[in-house]
Amino acid sequence: MIKLIKKITQNKKHRYLAILCILCVAAIGVSMWIFPGKDDPVSDDNNPDSLVDLSAQQVPLGNIATAVQAGDIVIVNVFADKMDDVYGYQFDINFDSDIIKYGKRLYSDIGEITTIFAKDKEWYLLVGATMTDFEKGFSGQQVLVCHVEFVALADFELNPDLTSDHITISSVNVVIGDSQYLENVDGWTVRISVK
Repeated sequence: MIKLIKKITQNKKHRYLAILCILCVAAIGVSMWIFPGKDDPVSDDNNPDSLVDLSAQQVPLGNIATAVQAGDIVIVNVFADKMDDVYGYQFDINFDSDIIKYGKRLYSDIGEITTIFAKDKEWYLLVGATMTDFEKGFSGQQVLVCHVEFVALADFELNPDLTSDHITISSVNVVIGDSQYLENVDGWTVRISVK
């Protein structure tokens, strides 16, 4: 193997290719460590004796927890089952304003759809995003669309599937190819974690 690497790296053009391959293998290794496989349960940091089986649900960003305490940063991870040629989206995150408040941080997790905004209302947050490059819309399945940070004002429990009755998503609208506007799209969900 070492002889093969030396032979490949003798040529400057192949040296860059070899370095790229090594970086890709390293990235795959790191991603397998960060995002455990289907059969790997994830330990709940708040209760080391418990295991959360994430094989049937999408893995959110942040720490897996079943309880939220006042003062915690609550991350609302928005997932879409399927996106096909999407140029932009808009939805409401409904929340109990006695329990949490918008933390003024919002991130797009789709590299192609980077222009993202939020409009904070009294009992919901309007979130929208659009592409700046209109050559081709974004497509994917089981997509982590974005995540929004809130601050917990009071303690509350999460459901076993990492959802909460205090935080829901509604009014999902998307813009797809040929400027078609689709309203009340199904298949978008939230999973909650704690930072």
